[in-house]
Amino acid sequence: MVSIIIAVLIVLFFFFPLMTYIIFWYDTGNSPYRDELAEESGGRTTIWILKGLLSSILSHIIIISSCPLAFVKRLWRPDPSDTTSSSPVILIHGIYHNASAWIFYRWWLRRAGYQRVYLFNYNSLKSTFWEISGQLDRWMVETARSFPGEAVLMVGHSLGGLLAKAYAGRKDGGQGPMVRAVVTLGSPHKGSRMTVFGIGRLAKSLAFGSPLIRELEEIRIPSEVDCTAINSPVDNMVLPAESLKAPSGWNDVRTKPICHVSMLYHGPTFKQVLKCLEFTP
Repeated sequence: MVSIIIAVLIVLFFFFPLMTYIIFWYDTGNSPYRDELAEESGGRTTIWILKGLLSSILSHIIIISSCPLAFVKRLWRPDPSDTTSSSPVILIHGIYHNASAWIFYRWWLRRAGYQRVYLFNYNSLKSTFWEISGQLDRWMVETARSFPGEAVLMVGHSLGGLLAKAYAGRKDGGQGPMVRAVVTLGSPHKGSRMTVFGIGRLAKSLAFGSPLIRELEEIRIPSEVDCTAINSPVDNMVLPAESLKAPSGWNDVRTKPICHVSMLYHGPTFKQVLKCLEFTP
């Protein structure tokens, strides 16, 4: 039994990150992005990829350690006694993760004065994108009862960013709260080839250039909503790299060379997110 547990941990902590970065290295080396990355890194492409690999290993350790916190549902919503003039913040995790993804952000946001932080949780294996989007719509209506009439700030990691985009771009406006800003972290705005390794129909629907992705590309968010796409130059889960680029009219921000998941635990990346929220008109 112990040997099985050790084998599983080795796969999770080392083999998976290594495999994804080998694929990233191959894909980059056979695309125009190779020259772009070489220029951005100052010729230190290999070092940047190794930094991404190390951050991926460390991030998987954090994921496994913090995952049980998803069952502590009082962490999903702010304390009823919290009062603040700052806007409510909605955090939406990515595929195969849960609300525990935001444990660092929740703490950092509260320290920065954002006391009203709400975590949307969903199941990646049982629903399609639009089913989850519908769940988000209904959850937003319910959650908004705690701050009637106020607009929200939305931050989504990976798939969560696409869900935030879909919500902010609702054609009919819906019944939920209005949105002041959307910040996406490593979101596959044009899909990803890595979904070939995904489990479930939701993952497959996010393939590079898929019908769902083309549908999402048609969404237009009102001009008064400030939108920013934050992405890493060595993201190991969204390929090709062009899929990470911000949609037309959005701000495009780069992080340090870290992996896809590290964006949830990387202090400097959080400061970039915070700057986007603080400068929202």
